Amino acid sequence: MIRRKYLLYPVVLFIILFLVDKIFLLEDLKPYIKSDFTYIYYQAKEDLFERLRKKYAVSNSNKRNKKLMIILGSSRLLYFDAQELRDYYPHWDIYNFSSAVTTPAYYYYYLEKIYKAGIQPDLVLLESDPNQFNQNAPAFKKSNLTYSFDPSFIRRHAFLFGKEYVSYYLGKLLFASSKNKPYLHTAFKRFGNSNFAFVNIMRNWTKDYLLKNQGHAPSLLATFVERDFGILEATSQRTIDWLYRNYKPSQMQYQFLQYIMQDSRQKKVPLIVVWPQSSIPMQRMLKKEKYVEDWRKRVTLMAAKYRYALYDMDDTKEYYCNSFVDGGHIAKECYRPFMRFVMTRYYWDHKAEQEK
Repeated sequence: MIRRKYLLYPVVLFIILFLVDKIFLLEDLKPYIKSDFTYIYYQAKEDLFERLRKKYAVSNSNKRNKKLMIILGSSRLLYFDAQELRDYYPHWDIYNFSSAVTTPAYYYYYLEKIYKAGIQPDLVLLESDPNQFNQNAPAFKKSNLTYSFDPSFIRRHAFLFGKEYVSYYLGKLLFASSKNKPYLHTAFKRFGNSNFAFVNIMRNWTKDYLLKNQGHAPSLLATFVERDFGILEATSQRTIDWLYRNYKPSQMQYQFLQYIMQDSRQKKVPLIVVWPQSSIPMQRMLKKEKYVEDWRKRVTLMAAKYRYALYDMDDTKEYYCNSFVDGGHIAKECYRPFMRFVMTRYYWDHKAEQEK
């Protein structure tokens, strides 16, 4: 018998709290406590991968009658029109794993899974942007480390992630209230809001839409174009202040980008790396910064090493569109010429590769 039973009280209390904490994993509870629905996009991509794996696994590789494209980007590559892609490119099957605020680590997470499943894409469209390589940007923790990756991926690359990121990930993994913060004031407000049922319906509809349309997201601003230059300047500055503040190059993200290029070259997968277009005010603000030029040089040299290239969508004769919904995001009408540029580059790059 234990003499000092009171010494067990903290242990018992911790176990009780740990079990209560798991309440916040309930799908029916999340809509009431989450401050936003960003997690839905990450959640949907996991389900999307399972659909891709079942359709294109090695055992089904001989049944393919279409070319397979994988899109890996941020919200700037998220809003392609799935039906339009099917109509314009009927010989392509295009899966979009883009999500809000992403990095090379996130891209490699899915690309590694795709390659390990024995899936051989005919083309990978990859977004690259200097903000993804800022070690001090808070977005990596709040998005990628919180909503993506699995324990085996973190374990395999633990040395690269480092102690801080591994600890942060484990905290989010083990404690649901850390990942799904219980904002009680938000919950009470939603419980008492008769219109919240509609918001919840929209949440479920968004996930269903993402899966039905192979990861391409519904655009809530399908016809909107920001015509106020002052607003474009303001939203550009706000984005830069958020994603580029205290800029310090992340060697970890550069290493993950190298893994992507290295593995893709080894498997002879065509890779088109694009720096998506931004508004004129944002271009002016960014391109005068030294860290942007440093990023461009490093990515260009890395791409050349593996016989790929970085395409600056702000500076190419093959693509032009001057419509934006804010400083950093193209309008819906720009996605059609964007994909036309990708297909053109695929044709010429693939043709040049075959002629070597």
